[in-house]
Order: sequence, then C-alpha cells, then structure tokens
Amino acid sequence: MPDYKWEILVNRNVSTVSSAGPPEKKPMIKAHSQIDVVRGLLEGYAERGVFRGFGAGAIRGGKATFKIAWHQNRVFHLIFDLEKGTMRFPQLLDNIPANSPMYVELKEFIKSRHAGDLSEHRRIDTQKAQVQPYNRKGDVSLVLRMKDGDCEYAARKLVHLVHEIFVTFLADGNYFEYMVENFDLDPDHM
Repeated sequence: MPDYKWEILVNRNVSTVSSAGPPEKKPMIKAHSQIDVVRGLLEGYAERGVFRGFGAGAIRGGKATFKIAWHQNRVFHLIFDLEKGTMRFPQLLDNIPANSPMYVELKEFIKSRHAGDLSEHRRIDTQKAQVQPYNRKGDVSLVLRMKDGDCEYAARKLVHLVHEIFVTFLADGNYFEYMVENFDLDPDHM
C-alpha cells in the first residue's frame, strides 16, 4: 500500500484589507475562510483515517483543488470553485459509457440521495445543494451546486455521496466485475 504524505499548501495567512484598500479584495478574505472550512473538514477526514492521504493545492482565481487518496487507493481531485458555487470530483469513475445501464442506474442512485424519505444524515437537502453526474467519453464526474453558500454542508454531503457510490452502489450492487476490471483488484482478496 503506498504511503501518501502530502504537504498542506493552502496559505493560512490571509492578509487583512484596510478600509482604504480596493473593495474587490474584501470577498477574497471570505473566500479564503470558506476554503479553509472545506480544507479543515477534509483534513479532519484524513486525520480520522477516512482518507489514506490528503493534500491541498494553491488557491487560484477563487478555486481550490484538493487531492484525496481514498477508495481502492485511488487519488481523487476535489475542486471547489467559489465563484460558481460548485464542488466537483472530475473523473470519479471511468469506462462507463453514457448509454450504458450502469450509468442510468448510477444517475438514479444519485437522484435517490436527494429523496425526502431518506434519513436526514444520508439525504442531500435540495434547498441547500444538488448533485449531478456528468459523463464525457465514459468518464463520470460529479458536480455539486451549492444553493445557500453552506460550503461545510456541501463538502460533507459530497464526500458522503462518493463514499456511498463506492461502498453501496459499486461494492454491494451489481458491479463487482466493473470494480475488478477498472481498479485492478484481485477478486480472491475482496
């Protein structure tokens, strides 16, 4: 098993803006604090052993990218775009054709996580956030759109959804062969 040790690169020293400073700089202080909230949440998951590794990249143009070593020892990227109010996992899954039954079932699974009959801790509140899968040439990405600006809620729900996709939809579902083929797993040791 690879050892993931990444340095946290997010600059925690946000300079203050004086009242004489340009007004467009003030939202960046808020932006950095929102990014710090998400970084802190993800870092907490790593410290508790949910992730096998975690790292944060530089903040550029209101975007923060986080690297997460997680399911099947894969490295995922979570991109938090403050201006768009989105969080996304690009290329979460690959080799899933857009017209395949698996992709149709995955979309239904994600839609079911927004259902009002789910318990609150498992449900994504549509008043706060909405998650959509996107498929480009067989690569599936997830995009969460925040509706109320609660980045901690959004990050927590997106992480929980990805976890459920791997442990419920894939592992407990009909996709054992997909996992073996696409994650280079030994079926005798699963």
